Amino acid sequence: MIIDINELRERGEPLLVEADFTESQLRIRTETASLANPAHARLKVSLSGERVRVTGHVSAELEIACSRCLKPVGFGVDNNVDLEYWPDPEVEKEGEEISLSYDELSIGFYRDDRLDLSGVISEQIVLEIPMKPVCDAACQGLCPQCGADLNETACACEPVTSDHRWDALLDLRKKLK
Repeated sequence: MIIDINELRERGEPLLVEADFTESQLRIRTETASLANPAHARLKVSLSGERVRVTGHVSAELEIACSRCLKPVGFGVDNNVDLEYWPDPEVEKEGEEISLSYDELSIGFYRDDRLDLSGVISEQIVLEIPMKPVCDAACQGLCPQCGADLNETACACEPVTSDHRWDALLDLRKKLK
C-alpha cells in the first residue's frame, strides 16, 4: 500500500488506514517464518512539513520453525508503531556517503513523495521475530548425526565426544602439561 505524500499534503489532515496485508504484499516469507493469517494494521499517517509520522498498531500471527527441532510454532506479533519518515536526502553521486547524527538513526526515509506502508508493516513484524525461537524450553532438538527428533524418540547414535579436527591440539596440550 503506497501513500502519496502529495495527496496527504492536499488533504490537510491525517489519513487513517485500517487494512489487512497478505504474505505476498509484505514479502516476509522465509525458510523459517511465514504468515499464518493476513497481518492487520490500524495506522494514522500524518504530515508535518515534509516529515511523515506513522502511528498505530500492527498485529500478525506467524508460523516460525523451532530453532532446535524445526517444528512449526505459532507466534503472535502485537506491536504499537510510532515512526517518522523524512524525504530521502539528495545524493549527487552514486555511492556517496551521507553522515547521519545519532538522532537520525531512528528515522526512515521516503522517496519521490511516496511511502510504502507494506514495507513499514513488514519491517515491524520481522523485527519482532525472536532470534532463536523454541517450541518449548525443554525441547531437545534433533540428533546431529541421524536427524531423529529427540523429543519423540531416543536414537541409537553414539554421542560425539570430540571433534577429531582438534586432536592435534589436544595432543599438544597433553605434552605441555
